[in-house]
Amino acid sequence: MKEKEGRVIKAVASRFTVDCGDEIRTCFARKKLKADGAIYVGDRVVTSKERDAFVIERVLPRSGALIRPYVANIDVCLILVAPEPEPDFLLADKVIVNCLAEGITPVLVWNKSDLEKGDLSEYNDVCECLTCSAESGEGIAELADVIRGKTACFAGQSAVGKSSVINALLDSPVMQVGELAKKIKRGRHTTRRAEILALGGGTYLVDTCGFSMLDAVDIPPEDLRLYYDDMERFRKDCRFNTCLHLDEPDCAVKAHIGKGVGEGRYQRYKLIFTELDDRRKNKYD
Repeated sequence: MKEKEGRVIKAVASRFTVDCGDEIRTCFARKKLKADGAIYVGDRVVTSKERDAFVIERVLPRSGALIRPYVANIDVCLILVAPEPEPDFLLADKVIVNCLAEGITPVLVWNKSDLEKGDLSEYNDVCECLTCSAESGEGIAELADVIRGKTACFAGQSAVGKSSVINALLDSPVMQVGELAKKIKRGRHTTRRAEILALGGGTYLVDTCGFSMLDAVDIPPEDLRLYYDDMERFRKDCRFNTCLHLDEPDCAVKAHIGKGVGEGRYQRYKLIFTELDDRRKNKYD
């Protein structure tokens, strides 16, 4: 049978569900593919039919990969925080760095706005910030617009409301107008399993427990500053061009804390830098 390109929308053991546009195929992978490495949910693959079974012939080049769980070819990551549980902005900062390192667009979302309005002003110069409520429907249409024609995933703490927002998006009239063509039934998941909801119109939504325990991305600690545009814009005024904004004298970034650089953002930057530095030291000890 003629080869067909598709996207892996679910992976369970050695079986992969592939959305080929005009049909959904349950495929097995060639032994060589399994030997070369894992196939991620989100991978674009080439499939064919062999006797009575569909097989994945090859995996196309991937981009925008994240871990816990493994997903590939992500365009947008919606990072949810809420008044309950108490927002973990250290996690948010780690996810933002991971996204920027992988070429994924981060979007910070204050959920449960029906309970309390949040202040995300510290991130105005970092990424797009939105407010929503799965309960009241506030902001759901805006979220739907952000992910339209893209592949999106969620990140956030447990109980921050990721599943509720997903359900609200699936029921959103904005998504239903000619687009909710292939809603995939969802089952129970663990953090090791992900599934993609194919919403039609080129929109995909990764339905998973989310990324709640991410380590900082594996980059050299001295490169961390490169992913902080809100701080890097002041580096030209630092005494040293290689300033890490830590203990160096005449650091313009430290001089702008509270005046263009958020105090919380800066303190969390130092924590992530220390984590990366300790990881490198332990690696070679």
